[in-house]
Amino acid sequence: MTLDGHLSQFGLPDVLRVIESRQMTGCLIVENGSRRAAIYFSGGQWLLAERIGLGLTLAQQFARAGVISPQQFEQATGLPLDSAASLTDVQVIRMLIGARCLTQERLRQWAVEDAVNLLGVMLLWQDGEFFFEEGAVIPQGRVAQPLPVAQLLAQAQRLARPATVQSQVLPLAPEEVIDFADLESDVEAIQLTREQWKLLTAVDGHRTLRDVSQTVQEDELRVMRVAGELAAAGIVVIVGNMEGSGPQRAVTP
Repeated sequence: MTLDGHLSQFGLPDVLRVIESRQMTGCLIVENGSRRAAIYFSGGQWLLAERIGLGLTLAQQFARAGVISPQQFEQATGLPLDSAASLTDVQVIRMLIGARCLTQERLRQWAVEDAVNLLGVMLLWQDGEFFFEEGAVIPQGRVAQPLPVAQLLAQAQRLARPATVQSQVLPLAPEEVIDFADLESDVEAIQLTREQWKLLTAVDGHRTLRDVSQTVQEDELRVMRVAGELAAAGIVVIVGNMEGSGPQRAVTP
């Protein structure tokens, strides 16, 4: 599956869910004007994120986040913090852990916080482009922290909610099963787009959104977005998830 497009058409949460559900390995590049981020995945798990052009070493990012102090870095490595670029990330972490200035638990905590903060910013990008480079691996000397995408995304969406809650598109996954909602007889006339009508022709309460995308011969990301619009409008509800065990929940706006 080719994964590329515009954020104005396919939301970043949908893109991340496709990567996770399909257990994809590679690098997702997301661009918004002069801002660029590269996120590496393995088997659908988040490994490493880079803010392209930021210009900070891992040790400097640690210091900025309060994980270590410049004095601790110098104590562990024998170098001033502004010379951190002479060491690889792997070397820095080994030295910090060896000097007991850092623990594996604190390293993972920082990785989660950093990923959530980056995602919280990226979720506000209403425009831009993305593409997935299949098979790309993290640069040599960098450190991967495998993290669950769904957990990171949920935390980031809570951070960004004040700015995104009005988007009127519920986040759906490819494995979701949708069905028609029970509408009151006196409900006002509903205006639907051509895309929404097309998707509704394949809704039967049994097909997953991935199956629906194949039935209507539309891109999976587009189907997820349109289904999210219909769910937010109360026209359809989620009746199950094929990754689980049958019907699990019904979502109403």
